[in-house]
Amino acid sequence: MRTGVYRKVEGHTGVGLFYQFLLMMREHTTGEQAVAYIPLRVEPEWAGTVRCCYMPRAAFERKFVYVGEGLPPADDQSRHSCTIF
Repeated sequence: MRTGVYRKVEGHTGVGLFYQFLLMMREHTTGEQAVAYIPLRVEPEWAGTVRCCYMPRAAFERKFVYVGEGLPPADDQSRHSCTIF
């Protein structure tokens, strides 16, 4: 997997929004791989905190597409109603 920014393309929440891939992790007894990532937006109920998330690697690869090393141009971001870091 490439480090950088991903856009969510499948799921119940956050579809179309940006996420930062942080790291790959492995469960030491089963060997299952997972991805840690952060949403690149601010939600009022988060009270200004950054919410680190994780999901199995296979699910992440199915639900997200790679955008690049950084955020896309501002005109692409303006379609979203949330604040992006």
